[in-house]
Amino acid sequence: MSLPFELIPLATVRVTRGDIHRMGTTAFHRRVIGGISAGRWQGERFSGDIVPPGGDWAIPSADGQLMILEVRQVVRTDDGALVYVTYQGRCDRQRGTYTVAPTFETDDERYAWLNGIQAIGQGRTEGEDIVYEMFEAH
Repeated sequence: MSLPFELIPLATVRVTRGDIHRMGTTAFHRRVIGGISAGRWQGERFSGDIVPPGGDWAIPSADGQLMILEVRQVVRTDDGALVYVTYQGRCDRQRGTYTVAPTFETDDERYAWLNGIQAIGQGRTEGEDIVYEMFEAH
């Protein structure tokens, strides 16, 4: 059986972790909020630096092996456009993987095509960074 969609390379993304705030168990969830201190999207059609503000509002499982991710970033493209990126996903600490589904928002006509795509990606930890391979699901 073939996939119902094609995966088109979008970018390699490197995210450098910033400050981490462990909120403990709140009235609703255990919560960890991790800042993004730096990062970069690098691809043929979309390249730029992650600029503040940005972070990951994560919910770890009771045993700490899994986490639900909710990431928000602002990317300033190499030619000056601003793109708001959000993605949800899961981290499996035992496997060392991050599986995510990014969406994009921009008012810049050069990148309006991003508004209509769904991306998917998988990342891995490299030192203090998380490195993702992101794809447009077409």
